[in-house]
Amino acid sequence: MQLPSLSRVAVEAARVVRRFPLTLLCALVLCVTGIHAIRNEKDAYDWLFPLLSAGGLGLTLTLSVALAGERYQWPRWVRLLVQVGAVALVGVWYWLCPLEPNQTWGLRLVLLLLGLHLLVAVVPYLPELRRRADTSGFWRYNETLFLRILTAGIYSGVLYVGCALALTAINNLFDVKLDNHLYGYLFVVLATVFNTWFFLAGVPHDFKALEQDAPYPKALKLFTQFVLLPLVVLYLAILYAYLTRILVLQTLPKGWVSLLVLALSVAGIFALLLIHPVRDDADNTWIRTFARWFYRALFPLLGLLAVAIGTRIRAYGITEERYFVLVLAAWLAIMATYFLLRQGRGIIWIPASLALIAFLAAAGPWSAFAVAERSQLNQLRELAAQYNLLQNGKLDGVGKRLPKLSKRVKQRVASVFGFFAERDAMQRLQPFFAASLAKPDSMRTKKEWEQRSWMDDRLYEVSGIPRWNRYDSGEENEVAATFQTPRLKYEALGGGRYWLPGVDLYRYDTIANVLTEVSAQEGTFRLRAANHGYDIWLEQLRADSTWQRQLSVSPGTIADSLIRKHGRDPEDVVELPTERLTLRTAIPGATLQVYLRELTRREEHDTIFYSFEGNALLELHPQPK
Repeated sequence: MQLPSLSRVAVEAARVVRRFPLTLLCALVLCVTGIHAIRNEKDAYDWLFPLLSAGGLGLTLTLSVALAGERYQWPRWVRLLVQVGAVALVGVWYWLCPLEPNQTWGLRLVLLLLGLHLLVAVVPYLPELRRRADTSGFWRYNETLFLRILTAGIYSGVLYVGCALALTAINNLFDVKLDNHLYGYLFVVLATVFNTWFFLAGVPHDFKALEQDAPYPKALKLFTQFVLLPLVVLYLAILYAYLTRILVLQTLPKGWVSLLVLALSVAGIFALLLIHPVRDDADNTWIRTFARWFYRALFPLLGLLAVAIGTRIRAYGITEERYFVLVLAAWLAIMATYFLLRQGRGIIWIPASLALIAFLAAAGPWSAFAVAERSQLNQLRELAAQYNLLQNGKLDGVGKRLPKLSKRVKQRVASVFGFFAERDAMQRLQPFFAASLAKPDSMRTKKEWEQRSWMDDRLYEVSGIPRWNRYDSGEENEVAATFQTPRLKYEALGGGRYWLPGVDLYRYDTIANVLTEVSAQEGTFRLRAANHGYDIWLEQLRADSTWQRQLSVSPGTIADSLIRKHGRDPEDVVELPTERLTLRTAIPGATLQVYLRELTRREEHDTIFYSFEGNALLELHPQPK
């Protein structure tokens, strides 16, 4: 194979500039912005996120416009007009985009990027939406784009690694002091300008040639047939086994099953798309058979998904994540029905319909964000009506007015507050409060994160509802019982007695679970938690540097006995006398007393964890000879 000459490379590069000038301009904007941000990394720029996100959106939007103009042979003035419109849309995004992204704008950017990438995949073949039969051109066009993306990524990655190693070699071999930012500059240039330029050089321009017959990649068929499809069948079997278990035990499905059903559906459809060109071959009848049964097998699993997501929506309302799961479940049901009726034809509807869904979900009254906000507001209204939270139509001071309000109600109200605070949408809650939720003038000059922190705290301050972690909101498979004594102060004692403060075990302690250690005249001793905190062991350091257990006490035994009286998930922290959380044990030569201030028993996914806070008194007695 003859390598291309430099003149050939220059000609191809110039051709890309003529075909996609705006797309390359967007890549250049991303490159310059990235380099500037790396060079001045300590500075904060209000325009950084708006400019980077606008450049990313402009890449795919201008590429779609250029491809449409080529494919449909628009007049020059029409192309210019549409390009100006594309640039104007990118400018609108830059103008509306917040200086620092919140969750709403971050998800909106992801949706628009997804929709625009899918638009690139379908824009040259939009007339096929009206046809009853597929053409080979659409599949080959997307195959070319997919392989070009992989190739561009490999070239860019290899170039970065090679050039980075070269810079390291120069730095170490010639004692040349290089700017550490060079590695970042190199990455940005290759990831933006080079990668984009290389990819665009391989974008098809002769669409008639794509309609001609071409050999199907055998490696792709083997990968799909012997790797991807067996994995799809495996997960089908797992999900159907889980469905059978649910029907037998008559329990509700776990929320996590929704992601697994969606992942299975995506993998199955992707596999069928990969082998679509050879599905009608005489020796590939198994493909058509598999496709029919795959789409039929999806319906019970989609029912399982609907029950799982419906249960959580009824309990906690719609969030953006649940909106996406619900919409994708409906889309999968429609696509499965469509392909069963069309016998697998019309594959362009897959990216086209997904692009439409992504655009609709990004903005408007039907968007994920508008629907989620309405749902959470309805949740708050229902809670207010059910538990009489309003006084004169307001929530001000509800935590103090109703001190006996249950923990679960407080959690649900606080989760609604957290929903709007995370999205900078507290103004939607203003009708529920007499006190103002608007930022005071003194806050407007402070940093963005300080303003958000103030806004987040304001809701809990005005309402009197305590802050709750949203991951401890009842949606997790965890129940917990906490027992506590008043905080005590003790003085150290002599005569072989050692006061050990800070005998604490927290939930995620992982380093040997060593609670405390003391070096005494009688030797070196330590307290260590064992069995997920069920036991506390007193261990002594031996001459061979190993630890030997001397005695043990069991906080887990106390916690297990207490939950039989107070329940596994009491409404509030249970106050107990000090002696109820005091453990004592002794052996000849040593006595250990542990005074716990707090003891928590957590049960999650069939595993029990114990955490505690307290102090200990260790008494060492000389043994009689």
